[in-house]
Amino acid sequence: MVAAHAYGPEKQDREPPKTVLGKVGLILGAFRDDDFSLSLAELTARTGVAKATVYRLCQELVSGELLEREGHNYRLGLQLYEIGLRAPRQRTLREAARPVVETLAQNVDNAVTLSVPHGTELLCIENFGAHRNRARASVGGRHIAMHSTAAGKLTLALLPEQYPPDAVIPQLRRRTPRTLTAARLPEELARIRAQGYATEVEEHRAGYLAVAVPVRGADEAFLGALSVVAPTAGSNVPRLLVALTAASETITSRLTVFEAYRAPR
Repeated sequence: MVAAHAYGPEKQDREPPKTVLGKVGLILGAFRDDDFSLSLAELTARTGVAKATVYRLCQELVSGELLEREGHNYRLGLQLYEIGLRAPRQRTLREAARPVVETLAQNVDNAVTLSVPHGTELLCIENFGAHRNRARASVGGRHIAMHSTAAGKLTLALLPEQYPPDAVIPQLRRRTPRTLTAARLPEELARIRAQGYATEVEEHRAGYLAVAVPVRGADEAFLGALSVVAPTAGSNVPRLLVALTAASETITSRLTVFEAYRAPR
């Protein structure tokens, strides 16, 4: 389970911000991964902002296409997605990775996901493919579970300062009987750091495994996790690891070219 959203219901006991921008942040941040739309009452309850203020700000956000109306409910607008794609780092990474991720998904005949650190969470920015048994990649824009997925465990292992165990462990939730417990997590993260990649076998979903490798920039900085999700039966982890490693190296090479081309002259 990912860490709590910055603007989620866990923050209701705090005094709402006094600025308009702060209240807008609460409204936009109230939407969770599984929310298609929210009512005015739900937004009011989740933000702690006065109902009249939420209504007024929602109308302005609809006018600016940051929210959309669906009957009496509101949903996130396309303009937010477009703005997110303009973030320089993620945009360059997505451009460099997209054809590589797509080719990898075709070659391994399984779902492939590229996820990046995002605050206290891990965000899926690219995904392709689906196995015939429906081991689908995470939907783009969704947060990835940190302790029960290969991509999440890899990120925890390689970015311990950004994701301190003391903050992660209280959020642990058993997804399956094989999901790591808090007692086993530190040893698992140490193993991942030593070997440079992560695996999980039916820790997130029964019947499926995943392998993840880091994607690095030209300066060797960790940028994200490239992972394959496949049925446990019949999958060859070493073969998936070789394919993932080659794809990751290709992405790094493409990033180097992209960044050199865009550098000021």
